[in-house]
Amino acid sequence: MTYWRSVFLVLLGACSYGVLSMVMKLGFAAGYTPIELSSGQLLFGGLIMSLLAAVFSKERFRLRYVWTLVPVSVMMVLASFLYNQAVSHLSASLAIVLFFQFTWFGILLEAIANRKWPSIEKWISILIIAVGTIFASGLGGKGLGDVSLFGLVCGLLSGFSFAVVIFMSGRILPSLNPYLRSAISICLASLILSVMYPPAFLVNGRLLDGLLPYALLVALFGSVIPIFCLAVSVPRLGNGLVTILSAMELPAVVLLANFVLHERVDLLQWSGVLMILAAIAVPQIKWRKLIFPARRLREKSGSY
Repeated sequence: MTYWRSVFLVLLGACSYGVLSMVMKLGFAAGYTPIELSSGQLLFGGLIMSLLAAVFSKERFRLRYVWTLVPVSVMMVLASFLYNQAVSHLSASLAIVLFFQFTWFGILLEAIANRKWPSIEKWISILIIAVGTIFASGLGGKGLGDVSLFGLVCGLLSGFSFAVVIFMSGRILPSLNPYLRSAISICLASLILSVMYPPAFLVNGRLLDGLLPYALLVALFGSVIPIFCLAVSVPRLGNGLVTILSAMELPAVVLLANFVLHERVDLLQWSGVLMILAAIAVPQIKWRKLIFPARRLREKSGSY
């Protein structure tokens, strides 16, 4: 797996989360609840990923993998559940801003684990993403309004939970086949959520009454694609860079809202999108080569 292919997979996974937001919104408009869509996402995501693992994974399933990956699945469920709670108590724009705090949470987790202060490029990216997120979400022009403290806590904890998911993806069984790893993680998450909220739609007729297409779409864009992309890319790129690249989700949400849902996106939001795209590019630029090309050329010529 090459470096740039890994970068592409992270961006693909982040964009798929952006598509997920659009599908969830359409599902809510059709009358389905957040719990129904979240349960469908993990249930069918686990089934799809298990089929892919059976076909493409050459590694044998072992029971110890299940116990080892339990923490990852728990944090996946927490991130989804807490974000749903935040959305139900706050405006969508504020919930997104709070969730996107996973960027600096992720950088902080990596710094603590590696006992190494993040590079200046990463800090610049985090700062630009923070400002760009406020603008792109539309919060910059609307303000906070009446804010629920419970919603604020849930929003921040959802971002932290997602940062932990990314962090664990690079630390727990990083060499395990990504198909098998993703299948186990998603199936476990589905089982945990089913214990909390039994999937009543399997027996009450809601599934065949129109929920199935939405469940398959949220499973594909909310579980299969992003979790697989993280399983492949995090061991190669590291948690900090993947956290920054994952911020691509919000520009994807804004673009889809404008071109697919035909929602009005103002100039301030477009400027936020451009800021996030610029922030994603910052860690990829070789600044020393760009600023001091003559020095690099002398160092290279002096080595002969």
